[in-house]
Amino acid sequence: MRTPPSYETRHGACDLLHTHRHDGAYAALVVDGSHIEVSPDGPIECVPGTLLLHPRWHTHGNRFGRHGARVVNIALATGLAGDGLHVLRVANVKEAQAMFVRAPHRLGELIAAGMPAERLALPAWQTTFLHELEHGDLDISVLARYAGVSLAHVSRSFRKSHGMPPQLLRRELRCRRALRLLDSGRGLADIAALSGFADQAHLSRTLRAATGATPSQLRRQVKSVQDAGR
Repeated sequence: MRTPPSYETRHGACDLLHTHRHDGAYAALVVDGSHIEVSPDGPIECVPGTLLLHPRWHTHGNRFGRHGARVVNIALATGLAGDGLHVLRVANVKEAQAMFVRAPHRLGELIAAGMPAERLALPAWQTTFLHELEHGDLDISVLARYAGVSLAHVSRSFRKSHGMPPQLLRRELRCRRALRLLDSGRGLADIAALSGFADQAHLSRTLRAATGATPSQLRRQVKSVQDAGR
C-alpha cells in the first residue's frame, strides 16, 4: 500500500485551535515555533523536534506561541499508530522533516530512534481528580470538595490543561476505554459496563456522537484495519 504524502500546516502567532477530533491516526512533527497541545492526555509542550503520534479518534486542542508554528504531518500506518498518544523528541529536526517529506516509508526508523519527551507536570490535586474521574462515579462537585477546590476552579483548570471541562473529560476517557476494548472479543454489554456506561444503549449513543459510527461498525472497522496490517 502506498504511503500517503506528508503535508504542512502553518499557524499564526497566538492562534487557537479548539478541541477537535481526527478520524485517522497521524504523526505530527513540529519544525518551527511552538504550541501547547491539550487533550485527555494532559498538556504537552511542543517545540521544534517534538514528534507526536496521535491514535485514531484522538481529541485535542492547540494554543500556539507568539511565533506561531510550522508542523509537518503524515498518516500513520496500523503498526505504528498504537492505541494511545506517544510524544517523542527527535535528534535532528531538519533530517526528520526531510524523512517526512521524501522518505515517509522510513517513519518507523524515526520513531524507533526518538526519545520519550517529558510531560508537563500537573498539580497533585488534579492528578488524583483525574484518576477518580476515569475510574469512579462520584459527582464532580463531590470530587471538587475532596480536592479542596471550587467547581469554578476545577472547570477552569481542566479546560486549560485538558481542553475540556471535567464532565466532558470523563465521557472522553470512557469512550477511549470502550474503543480499546472493541477488539477484545467481549460483548458490547460487557464493554459498556467495563467502560463506565449505564448500558449498551448509552455506549452506542456516546460512541456514535464521538466518532459518527456505532460500536458494531467501529468493531468492523478495527478488524478491517487489523487484517490490512497483517
